[in-house]
Amino acid sequence: MPQADRLVKTSDCFQLWFGQDEVRFFALVTMFITGLFLVRRQMRIGLLAILLLMAGVTGPLGIAAAALLDDQRYPASGDRLLLWVSYERGRAAAEISAAEALAEAGVEVWSLDPTSSYFLPQLGRSMDVVPQEDVADWMRTALASGKQVTIYAVARAAVPVLRGLAALEPAQRAAICVMLMYPNIYREAEPLAEPDYLDFGSLEGVRIRILQPRRSAATPWLPGRLEALQKLGATVSAVILENLRENFWAREAPTEFEMSEGRRLDAVLLREMESWGCHQE
Repeated sequence: MPQADRLVKTSDCFQLWFGQDEVRFFALVTMFITGLFLVRRQMRIGLLAILLLMAGVTGPLGIAAAALLDDQRYPASGDRLLLWVSYERGRAAAEISAAEALAEAGVEVWSLDPTSSYFLPQLGRSMDVVPQEDVADWMRTALASGKQVTIYAVARAAVPVLRGLAALEPAQRAAICVMLMYPNIYREAEPLAEPDYLDFGSLEGVRIRILQPRRSAATPWLPGRLEALQKLGATVSAVILENLRENFWAREAPTEFEMSEGRRLDAVLLREMESWGCHQE
């Protein structure tokens, strides 16, 4: 893959924060104001180049936001490794506590916060610009550890995970178990209409377990998500988490049951890992 294709484009990042028209207008106005001041020619040229990048009008080049994925690791002596990919809001306190508890139980955890790693806004669509090959390399590094690898991703974080899996060799994909918490894999979703799903490429050999909170507004779309992933070659199953809503471990107004389950998030994940029976092939 060409290096330029692996970069998070500067224009993509700024257009996540603002609309494309707003970015271009901001860049043009700033360039005009800059020209009114007596600044050395070399400085003006450098500033204009940066502003053109912000406006997305300088072609396909981008600026890399991170050379390596910045994960937080919780070592453990056991034979299992959990790759935990947070959603766009980053790591909640309950997730950090759960990772620590899993490590104490013998499950090593590598916790990844993509928006932090790539300096992206905390928006769901930020996940769509996480470089595919970076995630695939992260998975390859995990497989090289010799441990049984399980990936756990929340909401829109499923997008870079599934794209990373598609970039692996079939044998590598088959060696990884994937748990997706209420995955957002829609290209477009409108109320009262069946969503249009993303195409990630071949997921042949991938084993996926979807964890779906019963009280999520997206629960009626669960059959469609299962079918969409099966069409890409994945073996898919689902578990309904009763009496829970999305992000139950970090809601502003949780129920007592959600607070209880949030405090034992490590046990919830460990239960699903063990009951699923997904093992390295």
